[in-house]
Amino acid sequence: MLTLALGIQLLVSISLSSAALKFYYQGSVLPGLTVQGINIGGLKYHQAVEKLKQELPWPSPESLLVLVGPQGQTTNISYADIQYRPDYETTVTEALKQSSKIAAWANLNGLFRTINTGYEQPLRTKFNQAAFNSILNDLAVKYNQPARDAQLVVNGNNITIFQDIKGIQLDNQRTMLELARLPLNRHRLELKFKTVEPAVKAEDFKGINSRVAIFVTQFDPTKIDRTYNIKLASRLINNVLVKPGQIFSLDKTLGPRKPENGYRPAPVIVNNKLVPDYGGGVCQVATTLYNAVLLAGLTVIERSPHSMPVPYAPVGKDATIAGDLIDFKFLNSTPYPILITSQVHQGKLLVSIFGHREGAAARLIKIETERDIIKSASKYVEDTTLSPGQVVVRQPGRDGYTLKTYEVILENDKEISRRLISQNSVQPEPEVIAVGPKVRNKGAVAK
Repeated sequence: MLTLALGIQLLVSISLSSAALKFYYQGSVLPGLTVQGINIGGLKYHQAVEKLKQELPWPSPESLLVLVGPQGQTTNISYADIQYRPDYETTVTEALKQSSKIAAWANLNGLFRTINTGYEQPLRTKFNQAAFNSILNDLAVKYNQPARDAQLVVNGNNITIFQDIKGIQLDNQRTMLELARLPLNRHRLELKFKTVEPAVKAEDFKGINSRVAIFVTQFDPTKIDRTYNIKLASRLINNVLVKPGQIFSLDKTLGPRKPENGYRPAPVIVNNKLVPDYGGGVCQVATTLYNAVLLAGLTVIERSPHSMPVPYAPVGKDATIAGDLIDFKFLNSTPYPILITSQVHQGKLLVSIFGHREGAAARLIKIETERDIIKSASKYVEDTTLSPGQVVVRQPGRDGYTLKTYEVILENDKEISRRLISQNSVQPEPEVIAVGPKVRNKGAVAK
């Protein structure tokens, strides 16, 4: 009975204490709540706003903010350029809302934990998003780099693959978010970028080490429109990669043979007659590719001959394509990818198939970089020409770095050489911040 009575008394005491706390701090910030290390617990709205303004002064509009690029490049803007300033009012409003949430009747643990251990409320900021977005768009022209596809180059019987290179694109949204979160004593903003993946990667060519077939047909280059269609179709099938088990469709690769896709009218065979139609000459590309596929030992899925012999291929070795009704398809029935290449040169159409041949070797050439960052330091100097508490960033500073670039050559996935092709070194410059006299805590100087 005594234990029960003591327990009831303890619960009543806790309830009364929590009720008293909630009543006492109603409309005030709870004790233990801070903003950027500044304690605003127990203060009313206007008191908290004024304290933050005094303890967290904002730098002058002419102060510099440094935007740091992907290789440490810097661009200086002023706070006035983007109207960047703290939003003390919203910060305190959110602190009061958080206090009310913590002090809810069902959240006694949260209440006492905040009072005992504290709660850090982030300082909200304001800036002109349209102005900052315009600055970022200008910087994107400077920093954005398109992705570069891997390239396969043939020299005789040797295959060389040049490594793909990822591109970068300035991420305006993430950069704006980082600006809103920038600590008060920081005047450097790392620009945020997203990676642009190449469409064709070196790993896509893995296993390709030789040319396994080539077939050549001839045409009359004086037939302008037919030649134009052949060149167009040749470009569309050039450097097309077909993965193991994948079916290649010529119709899908070329798209509809219509004027809006660039095709011109030229003679085509219809019911044993030559009649003009858009895409005339494309069937020669189909025939040349068909014969290369046969020589490579790949599996033909769909192929239709012309209704009459054609002058550019042996009898029975031609292939036609018409609208979306007649297509030429083949299956890559090998365990390795294959690459189709197609070129037009002096009245000749050359289609090659590259794949895997036992005993052959392929070289991969890639670029590797090593980059070490040397962080800059912040230097605070007292300036008696400034008002007390005033802050001006005199010199934005710059990180230093060392950058080494290597050309690496691998043969059958084994590195055979590494060559240093460039080396750069930039020393860091300190950030110089001038502060007015009587600033109590330089480590908490607002930007």
